[in-house]
Amino acid sequence: TIDIFNLTSKTENLIYLAEVTDFPVKKTDVPFLFHVPRSGGNTVRDILGSCYKMTEASIMGKRKHHTDHDSLQIVHSEDGLSYVDVDTSTVEGIYRAKKLGLVEHGLANVIISQHIHPAAEMFNLEQQGRCFSIIRHPIERAVSMFHYLGVASTDPNYDPSLAYMSIEMYARSKRAEYNWMVRLLANELENDLTKEHLELAKEVLQRKCLVGLLEEKEESFRRFEKYFGWESKTKEEEECRERLMNWGWSNKHSHPSVEEGSVVWDLLYKKNELDMELYDYAKDIFLEQVSLFKSETNGEEEA
Repeated sequence: TIDIFNLTSKTENLIYLAEVTDFPVKKTDVPFLFHVPRSGGNTVRDILGSCYKMTEASIMGKRKHHTDHDSLQIVHSEDGLSYVDVDTSTVEGIYRAKKLGLVEHGLANVIISQHIHPAAEMFNLEQQGRCFSIIRHPIERAVSMFHYLGVASTDPNYDPSLAYMSIEMYARSKRAEYNWMVRLLANELENDLTKEHLELAKEVLQRKCLVGLLEEKEESFRRFEKYFGWESKTKEEEECRERLMNWGWSNKHSHPSVEEGSVVWDLLYKKNELDMELYDYAKDIFLEQVSLFKSETNGEEEA
């Protein structure tokens, strides 16, 4: 078969992300969370940072981000978190992290970003990124995004005008997302998307990412733990994990749901038709990847 990664220069940097089926996961590999907003990624980040005390490179770097520094430092915050002083949620921050050797110096236990292609360039063939992600139903995610960004004053994308707009107005406007996941995975942020972009996004997700689903968040995180060898070492860590996973997650925001078949649903569906196809494919990947955690000899789960 044709290797679709060879068809475009836009995907050549993905060589620095390991194939999800390449075992064993090496100590030099670096966990990379492809962060899909409003899909449970912040819960994963909070558990790794607050419960398992990992040092992260993420949007946390905004807290102490000095672009004039010629080296990176680990910051220990008053709330007990450890993070590198670089903001990997932006392309500019990613390039700064690459320039200053974030991966080479082994500063972060996990790197978090929505920009999978620029982020891949931070890694190298000796220290590859290991992608994992949580995927959510695109329409549910779009609705959550609308309600959240209208009130989330600390979010970089905060837009107070959304609080005065109906969700139908939002769904009809250009503010609503158009196939966000396909765009980011296929590395096509500006031009019109085609079925070829969808197929590329499918392959990136299937080959490069350990896929979790928000509606299966407990099983998803359990797989992440198995895959990377993470575990709670104390009762306190286990209770922290249980709390953040099941009832105390951050950025919790209740809002009305949108009924399937409604005007708003149909509007958002038309704008995110490729993402809907990708989401259905992600569910298939999730089912298939259970085989990564089963022994061929006895069917028992293994790390």
